[in-house]
Amino acid sequence: MIAAVQSPYYNFLFAKWMAAQNDQINMALVDNCGHDIMAEVPDRFNQILRHFSLKNRYLSN
Repeated sequence: MIAAVQSPYYNFLFAKWMAAQNDQINMALVDNCGHDIMAEVPDRFNQILRHFSLKNRYLSN
């Protein structure tokens, strides 16, 4: 789960709560970003997604 700290639509603490409830949930918080993470900080979003994919072996390298 990727959550924006400054989202005007939901509280980012919900992402922390979900991760605490289930150890299978990976969570990343993105600071200085509103709700549209992919559009506002695409490089950071892609970095988080790539890290997750490599960690979980969805990509070869």
